[in-house]
Amino acid sequence: MKLLTVLMLIALPLSCFAGSGCPLLEKMIEESVSSEVGVDQFVEDFQEFVDDEDTANALKEMKQSFLDQDYKTLENTQVVQCCSVSSLCGILSE
Repeated sequence: MKLLTVLMLIALPLSCFAGSGCPLLEKMIEESVSSEVGVDQFVEDFQEFVDDEDTANALKEMKQSFLDQDYKTLENTQVVQCCSVSSLCGILSE
């Protein structure tokens, strides 16, 4: 059982670096945590998914919450999102 756990822990970073297979989702994660992308640019980039003003405001608030974080927190957030999305995409494709 310990060997299985060790092998799974070794494989986790490899699956994260492989990508999710969902380029649009990866773009959204990357732009969410990037301090170079502003709130208005973020909403504009994903305008096709914005149906109303409430959705636009929610996206703005989400992006602003990422902009309020320090660099290390953003870096860790990106790793966690990458791993969780990669795992989810792997489950959905089975």
